[in-house]
Amino acid sequence: MGLWLLACNRTIDPADPHHDSVLAQVNDSQITADHFQKKWSQLPPALRKIYSGSDGRKEFLSELITRELLLQKARQMNLDQDPALVDRVQEYKERLLLDATLRELVNDKINVSDEDIKTYFDAHREELPPIEEAHAAHIVVRTEREAKSILAQLRRGADFAALAKTHSIDAGSKDRGGDLGAIRKGTVIPEIELVVFQLKPGRTSDIVKTPNGFEIIRVKSRQVHRPNTADEVKSEIRKKIETEKEAALFEELVKTLKAESKIAVTDATLGSMGENASSSLDPTAPDRH
Repeated sequence: MGLWLLACNRTIDPADPHHDSVLAQVNDSQITADHFQKKWSQLPPALRKIYSGSDGRKEFLSELITRELLLQKARQMNLDQDPALVDRVQEYKERLLLDATLRELVNDKINVSDEDIKTYFDAHREELPPIEEAHAAHIVVRTEREAKSILAQLRRGADFAALAKTHSIDAGSKDRGGDLGAIRKGTVIPEIELVVFQLKPGRTSDIVKTPNGFEIIRVKSRQVHRPNTADEVKSEIRKKIETEKEAALFEELVKTLKAESKIAVTDATLGSMGENASSSLDPTAPDRH
């Protein structure tokens, strides 16, 4: 949990009757309800639960006070004037500006319709990669000890589906004997995909540690086939069309910006630029651009 120092901005509704209330005075600075609410809104859901309730809010305010004290100390030490830090802040601001510019002028202008997808599918059907699928089942438990016990039973011939119904914590599959149905390559977490698409049909995996717990996986069958309809590869085609449209729109944007601008390039010393940059660069030297 610690200090929640990194966050994005969020506008606070001025109609809120508490929006300008002062919650804490920290030397010459104030922590207002606006500031508290903004930082609160940036917490991940899991942390909001930890800070829930009256005591949780007090603890979170205490974290904000600590944060403010550290920031004040940093300014007293003139760390906010450190050239290397100033450069990093500037680089970060530039990245944010570039991201926002490209999002508004390129990404947000991309629209891919179902008709676009069908047209692309019809024109490139034979070029599309084959679809790899596996029919698999799994048993998920919370501890490695329990997983080892279940794996030992399976190796002695116990019924996989029965053990899944009894022990698996995956509510979505346990009643079906752990059956996951058809798993398509590229659609599941790497830990599962690596096992599913390496196991031979009919074989059972060793214990696999995943974010869900400890899993034992059995592959029932596996197949590779070419897509028969656009719907089977809809998401892949959409991404490909979006990428192509973004590239074209970006190229057109750059072309327009250059045409509207006056650009003069002096390349007399360009050949030696960048040589030994890592050893000779002095972050405190004045900018000579």
